[in-house]
Order: sequence, then C-alpha cells, then structure tokens
Amino acid sequence: MTRELLIEAGYGGRLDLREGELLEVVNVEGQQICDFFAFNANDVKEFLSPAHCRATLRRVTLGVDDKLVSVYRRPMIEIVQDTSDGVHDICFPSCDRQRYLLGFGIPDHRNCRANLAEAVADFGIPYEYLPDPINFFQNTPIRSDGSFETGTSPARPGDKIVLRALMNLIVVGSACPHDIYPTNGERITDVKLVVRND
Repeated sequence: MTRELLIEAGYGGRLDLREGELLEVVNVEGQQICDFFAFNANDVKEFLSPAHCRATLRRVTLGVDDKLVSVYRRPMIEIVQDTSDGVHDICFPSCDRQRYLLGFGIPDHRNCRANLAEAVADFGIPYEYLPDPINFFQNTPIRSDGSFETGTSPARPGDKIVLRALMNLIVVGSACPHDIYPTNGERITDVKLVVRND
C-alpha cells in the first residue's frame, strides 16, 4: 500500500512516516529543489541535522547507504536509492523572507523557511530555532578555492531519492520557491512524496 502527497510549486507539505517505511522524494518535472526536514515523531526536539550529517559522513556529498543523523547523532534515515546522480546539498540554509528582501528587494516572497514554519506550527518551535534542510536535487558544488558555485539542478523529470525511515518520523518537504536565479530551472514546479511499505 502506498500513500502520496503532491507538494505544489512554492509550497510545503507534511506527512507521517513509520519506522521501516520507504519514502520516495520525486522530482516531478525535473530541476526542482526540495528542502527536506525530518523530526522524531516521539520527540520533535530531535530533528534531522545537516551539520551532524556532515560531521558523521566526513563529507558534503550524499550517496546510497548513507545514514542521515539527528542533532543527537542518531540515525534517522537511510538512503536506499538515488536516480539523480547524487546531486544534493547539505550546506545551505533554507531561503527565507530576509533573503528575498535584503538580497533582491522583494518583500513577502514565498520561501522554504516559511513553508516549514507553516507545516509545523503546532510544534511550538520558535521561528529562529527551526532546523536547516537537506536540499535534495540542489546543485551547489564547491570550487577548488572553497567557494560555492550556484548551478541549476540537473534533476530529470521523475528522478527520485528513496529513503528508509529508521524511526517514526514527521517529514516536511518544500518545493523551493526560488525563481530569481535559475537554480530551479526556468520555473518552479511540484514535488511528490510517496510512502511505500515494502
């Protein structure tokens, strides 16, 4: 049995994931970044932490069989399949209102941090303490001088990363609304989350 959640372009969505279930994060039309967050369903103070993933993996890239860890360094998620050639980001924070206002002079632009805040409003987490994402399908390679390059996501239509829940989780995805640089291609599009029990 499967459950599906279509996250519309520029918006976020949330679902529950039981230990052992598989979650497909699907790039519906290609080139769309998905900011991804996960919380321990039994204690939302424990959340997926990109910083602790970097420290545990000893690198800034992701691959099949990697275990992604929480702020307590406990494995939360295992990557079991990836058709996107491994292009993901675990360094950048979510886009937020300040990014668009200070960087581009655009007030009230939709953003991934607000999408997360809306999705977990019932958790009571102050906005300033919301966790950073793992940015699936985001293309931000590191140059030889240590600086970041900002590139368009190379994800193809239907590309997906498949994750196994290692504990009961609440997960949030945000179909990144960034439409100024071509990081999401020429337009923002939908992301689909598919839960499988096999």
